[in-house]
Amino acid sequence: MSIDIKRIWMRMQNRETLLKSGFRLFLWVSVVIYIYPLLFTLFTSLKDLDDFYSNVWSPPRRLFAENYVTAFVEGKIGEYFFNSVVIAVVTLALAIILGTFAAYALARLHVPFGGAVVALLLVIQILPTEAMILPLYMFISKLGLLGTMYVPIILAYVGWLLPSIIVILRIFFKTLPVEILESARIDGCGEAAVLFRIVMPLMGGAVATCTVLGLSWVWGELMWAQLATLTTDKGMPLTVGLIHFQGEYQTNWGAMSAAICMIMIPLFALFLFTQKYLVKSLTLGSVKG
Repeated sequence: MSIDIKRIWMRMQNRETLLKSGFRLFLWVSVVIYIYPLLFTLFTSLKDLDDFYSNVWSPPRRLFAENYVTAFVEGKIGEYFFNSVVIAVVTLALAIILGTFAAYALARLHVPFGGAVVALLLVIQILPTEAMILPLYMFISKLGLLGTMYVPIILAYVGWLLPSIIVILRIFFKTLPVEILESARIDGCGEAAVLFRIVMPLMGGAVATCTVLGLSWVWGELMWAQLATLTTDKGMPLTVGLIHFQGEYQTNWGAMSAAICMIMIPLFALFLFTQKYLVKSLTLGSVKG
């Protein structure tokens, strides 16, 4: 009997070892699948055309940094980069400020039909962006804002980001101990003072989450940015500028890849600086008891 139990235990251990090995192999394959396109783009950005066509998949034989100069100057990536920074900063600032007030009201104040508002925000997040493009375009057109520098893009982006930001910040406000807020109110603080003096200093992780998620979407959005800049070349963001760059430099893959690398750098930098806050905020409410 003891021998049978020992055999069963050994079989279970072998199966567990096989499962762990298979799972590790799957993770390594996934890493290669996701990382190699980034490395390929980086390698291509450092090759001249001769090196690229003769050595497509391998690292560059010699570094050719002139591609970055070509992309920045001749491809106007510097101008497009500045436009994207302005759009992203203004959009995220407006969305986080407005989202903070709305989320705090829905989480801690007695807002009529607050539950219905939250449910509506969740439904809006499910809707695909493409379903809102046509009504939004007609609305912006009737307001006479098409062709205005930055304005139609920023207004649309703020509207699209607000539902998700409100939901994330509302979850954060729900995790705050009620006793802290009640103590501040007993000491004579109004709701505005409670929000600015007590709550906002604790919002670093939640704001980091909203910033990373919002910037990753704003930085890479193309469809609305392209429609909003059909009648003007001013305020064109990186995603639209990259299409124009591609049309002008169809065979210059090194300069094209250099432009793509410059587009990705801010996202990687932001994630590296905020990843600990991002991971912490994504677990908000998971252990709430």
